[in-house]
Amino acid sequence: MKEISWEEGERRILKNPEVAKECERAEPEFQALRQLILLRKKYKISQQKLAELINSHQSHIARLETGEVSPSLKILKRYAHGLGYAVEFNFIPVKDCYGNYNYI
Repeated sequence: MKEISWEEGERRILKNPEVAKECERAEPEFQALRQLILLRKKYKISQQKLAELINSHQSHIARLETGEVSPSLKILKRYAHGLGYAVEFNFIPVKDCYGNYNYI
């Protein structure tokens, strides 16, 4: 599977209004994923190499990075660990969230 940029993947999936709405709801997960993609590229780690590091497949990494698969906390932790990082998050008041989304 050919690697595409996050921006191209995002552009493709957001064409569908239902997907765009779901992405808005899942914004915190995708923000975390964007950070991990930037780290992967910063350290020049290919999707194939990352897949090997976390005992996965390159196609799974590609689907995750293009937004075909919603990133769960478990997946984000595996991805981060493969890059030598850990996941840390905070709780913030809803009024301070991006767009005041209703996450429930």
